Amino acid sequence: MPVRFRLSVLALVLAALSAPPALAQTADFAALDRALAAGQWQEAEAIAAQLDREAGQGDIMAAYAGAVRHAETGQCAEAVLLADLVIQYAPMFVPAYVVSYRCHDALGSGELAVSRLETLQALLPAGPERDAARQLLQSRRQAQGQPVFSGYANIVPSTNVNRQTGSSEIDGGPLGVGHIPESARGQKGVLFQFGGSVAYPLMQSGTTDLSGVLRTDIRYSTADRSFEPGFTVELPASFTLGGGSRVVIAPYASVGFEDDALVRREAGLRGTVSLPITAQQRLAVSLKLAGVDRPLRPERSGLVADGAVSLATSLAPNVNFTAIARAVYHHTSEETLRTLELTGTARFDVLVDSGLLLGAEASVGQRYHWRPAPFSLDGDQRDLFVSARADASHRALAIGPFMPSVYYEYTRSWSDNVFYDYDSHDIGLTLRASF
Repeated sequence: MPVRFRLSVLALVLAALSAPPALAQTADFAALDRALAAGQWQEAEAIAAQLDREAGQGDIMAAYAGAVRHAETGQCAEAVLLADLVIQYAPMFVPAYVVSYRCHDALGSGELAVSRLETLQALLPAGPERDAARQLLQSRRQAQGQPVFSGYANIVPSTNVNRQTGSSEIDGGPLGVGHIPESARGQKGVLFQFGGSVAYPLMQSGTTDLSGVLRTDIRYSTADRSFEPGFTVELPASFTLGGGSRVVIAPYASVGFEDDALVRREAGLRGTVSLPITAQQRLAVSLKLAGVDRPLRPERSGLVADGAVSLATSLAPNVNFTAIARAVYHHTSEETLRTLELTGTARFDVLVDSGLLLGAEASVGQRYHWRPAPFSLDGDQRDLFVSARADASHRALAIGPFMPSVYYEYTRSWSDNVFYDYDSHDIGLTLRASF
């Protein structure tokens, strides 16, 4: 199948996955969102009552509509009572946490405000919106004069842990067929990823705060037996704007090692902007610009630009949807090593009444190279890649602040360069924040 045709088909599949399901995003639910945004309280209450009758699970939407109305009219004491009631019966409904956080913060209930932010961060998938929530949580904890600790752990058995070709031969054109050594082919193995960070408050003034962050990330693969630690220091400055918007700007510097060899030095600036669109939707934009020096591979030194846009939507009290578009450009000193990678991701998270949390995610992307594939004169190399992931965790199985989560992920890459043509099956165990 031609690469261009495959890309068109997969783009249509991703678009279909990205479209909110008709059952969850009913006209009535969208109408409730519009009525709340417009301050049409009586209409919102009527729509909420209709949604509650259809769901048959109590007055959840009516309580939520009342919480928004009280919050918008400055009655935060009443708003938190209703918002916290919604959270009790709909623990995955993101908009209720936003209302509860803002009003607890306005009432001076710092611990409760931080608690709501902790849950909000736990609910959001990886991407710009969660980055913004994490930074806001960090700022709130620092306002209490506390250092902030966080960490993560992933253990991933994989059929192709090093993401290499499964082929043993390469077509050398007029030179004939060449042999690909086993060391350059895909290897079964286990990937271990661990990391942690600590943030210290440096300054806080009104709607602005500055902190210092130290972070370490460790990667080890049984395929290449390479121990790869990395260390980062950054100075994020956060600015709270009107209407719940927030901006974070952070200069940073990091180094990376392979065993005892320094392989990467990086310094740059990252920024995130989080904007509420409606009561149920938030838009977040992130951008990183950095210079990278690779002492052992100087031809790969250069500049990196990494940008992403995410739209997070609460489709129903127990269903969240996130769409992310991302672009990464590597401007290396050697022109033929430059790449541009474009990726689109759609993800659904569903909380079942029993406490089971299910996730489904699909991604499709294309990578553009500034050189032809080996032994090819047909233009620059292009790679098409797709992945599908399913994960599950349970609220009753929390271990302290974490919930173990198991997942399966399939990745397939097509390319006119045999070394970029591969597939992989991963079964992973990770820790996610409990809520």
